[in-house]
Amino acid sequence: MRSSEASAQDHGVRVPVPQPAALLPLVLLVVDKKEMSSSETSAQDHGVPVAEPQAPAAEAEAKRTTAPAVRRARRRRQEIFLMNRMASSDDGENVWAKSARPASGTSSGSSGGSAKVAPEPQQGPAAAAAWPKSLSHGVHSVIGRRRRMEDAVAIAAPLVAAAAAGEEKSGEGEEKSGKEEGDSGWAPEFFAVYDGHGAAWVAEACLERLHVVLAEELARLHLASGGGDDAGARWREAMLAAFARVDDEVAVVQIATKDSTTVEPHGSTALVVVVEPRRIVVANCGDSRAVLCRGGAAVPLSTDHKPDRPDELERIESAGGQIIYWQGPRVLGVLAMSRSIGDYFMKPSMSAEPEVTVTDRTDTDEFIILASDGLWDVMSNEFACKVARYCLSGRAAAKCPATVGGSSASDAAALLVEMAAARGSDDNISVVVVELRRLAWRKKQAASSQRNGRM
Repeated sequence: MRSSEASAQDHGVRVPVPQPAALLPLVLLVVDKKEMSSSETSAQDHGVPVAEPQAPAAEAEAKRTTAPAVRRARRRRQEIFLMNRMASSDDGENVWAKSARPASGTSSGSSGGSAKVAPEPQQGPAAAAAWPKSLSHGVHSVIGRRRRMEDAVAIAAPLVAAAAAGEEKSGEGEEKSGKEEGDSGWAPEFFAVYDGHGAAWVAEACLERLHVVLAEELARLHLASGGGDDAGARWREAMLAAFARVDDEVAVVQIATKDSTTVEPHGSTALVVVVEPRRIVVANCGDSRAVLCRGGAAVPLSTDHKPDRPDELERIESAGGQIIYWQGPRVLGVLAMSRSIGDYFMKPSMSAEPEVTVTDRTDTDEFIILASDGLWDVMSNEFACKVARYCLSGRAAAKCPATVGGSSASDAAALLVEMAAARGSDDNISVVVVELRRLAWRKKQAASSQRNGRM
């Protein structure tokens, strides 16, 4: 090149010089190749595998395999949005009845046509004997957006076994009034939700101990098989004694292990529901909540213990405590609930005494929802009951098959948790759904029966 340029200059020929703009693409190409090779070399030096460029066929295969998952996720989001809208609207019942179809395998002319819907219990004296002795229930619990899981859930069977054993030891030869009243010897069933704060160990202690202590109190008061006319008063006595005993056990541990420099609140709310053939007994200490669906209407079985509740505010101030508003009302500026098990170093402002309610069962009782505040922070009682009712009757599964797999209590609990997360709950969420009677899709069945009768 140089010799040719020199020869051209010697003969008086003018050599064109390339412009910088024309050389710019070549410079960028060289720089890109250098950066690419240096980054690949650096990645290989550090042991990081360098991804090879995919062939068009491989890219198409990857898209083909991921497309169904993407479509399912999109459909689930759409169905959750649809259920939120329908459950929030006043005419949601009519919307669901018009748009939903009977689930596959469900006979439209008979209430017993589906394998997932059992016949309703008989009404009258034989109701307790006809209904299964173990209530159908479902549990779903998620950590949510918290760093650790502090909820705990306890279910039925331990109380039944312990109460029956205690009754045999303490009352051999006594006549059990429950059998005389048509209870068929059905021992009470126990359901509880514990929501810990500060640490999970207090909720775990309640999980291990509260049903055991309550069974001992039931055996002492002869309540395992129903009791008599004064059963309500004795249930309150048993619940108060059980909560006080467990709180004392937790206090002993907190005193023995306390730090000399810092004392942090460690405690747990406790919501206990005991179901027997004639009564529903609820003991609540904290801001978890139990709601009964009776004939389609939401009936609260407990009231949240919040610091700004008028009677709780008066109790705290009379005990020498105060409410400090920091991101909402808090006892001593720390806890957003006013009662709990544990929290020994915040007493007497924090109380472990539960509020106990005894509710007589009726033929229209459908199910009970127990849940920690992670659900109730974003849902009302009516909304939660409406969603669970849609699920238990089978309408949610027919309308939203990608989100709801069936019509069991477990499906209802999972649906409530998923909808609470979709509505923005950032707490641990634990939900228990207890069926008191089996729901059927009555509107569809009635319409079909009328058509068949006319034909």
